[in-house]
Amino acid sequence: ASEHYIDSLQRLEQEGMAPKMLWQSSLYTARFLGDAGQFKDAESILGKARELAKELGGGNKFVAEVSLRCAELLNKWAASSPEYSPDMMVRSAFYAKEAADLFSEMTEDKEDYATALYWMGLNFGTLCRIGGGGTWTAERAYEMAEQSLAACMQVREEQGAAQGKITEVLFAKGVLAFCKAEAMASGALQPAGGQDAAAVTRELNEEALQTFQQAYEEFTKLYSSKHLDAVKCVTMLGLLCRRLGNNTDALGWASKEVKTREEILGELHPRTQQARRVYTDLVDKTQGHQQPAAE
Repeated sequence: ASEHYIDSLQRLEQEGMAPKMLWQSSLYTARFLGDAGQFKDAESILGKARELAKELGGGNKFVAEVSLRCAELLNKWAASSPEYSPDMMVRSAFYAKEAADLFSEMTEDKEDYATALYWMGLNFGTLCRIGGGGTWTAERAYEMAEQSLAACMQVREEQGAAQGKITEVLFAKGVLAFCKAEAMASGALQPAGGQDAAAVTRELNEEALQTFQQAYEEFTKLYSSKHLDAVKCVTMLGLLCRRLGNNTDALGWASKEVKTREEILGELHPRTQQARRVYTDLVDKTQGHQQPAAE
């Protein structure tokens, strides 16, 4: 299916399709490829769409939409990898900020603006987690993430957004608390007022755990436990349990994630493979090499 989408897009380009229609087709194709885990191809197509957007004129709307897709794609690509790439996270943060800056000037695109702020929160939070990058220190990245999520929540509440959109911000706040804890543990951030870094790190992780538990319950109630928003919470619940030393619960969440991702994404999807790597590593560290089946 992915090859069909790529071939179709190339054929439309060769046939001289109108730039706007080609731009729209590029966005649809990139979204499909990204969902299928073919991130490199998706980024390449978005790069072409970005060039088309500059040719189309009509203000910055076209560029903003491509930047928003890039911010989302690079975040998902990084999350599917064994380690976060600093270069990838710097680019993802740049695109999210660019999209938010452009959408902020467009009064008719409030939800697009809020979505860009959401990805700013996640991408700058992750940049903080890995110690900063580009022109942003870990501290500045955290500040930008925190401000973005507060603004996102404000916009969505003012617009009367659906509960799923509100819970999405709650999830992002959990991610930010976890990222701050990781930066604190590595020394990239320092606790205020001479507090003990280990104690602050644990408090942040406990806060994040409670936030993800709430988000998981809300997403499950709104959608189902197999909805990808709920599965993202499962990923983080397993990770937080591990950070807090509760390996039994961590193993249970990791097992649940593998099974669910295999069911909804397939065994070969990069996110499924990453979940399997985490599960296998956890099994090796907690139960030796007697690996039970994921269930």
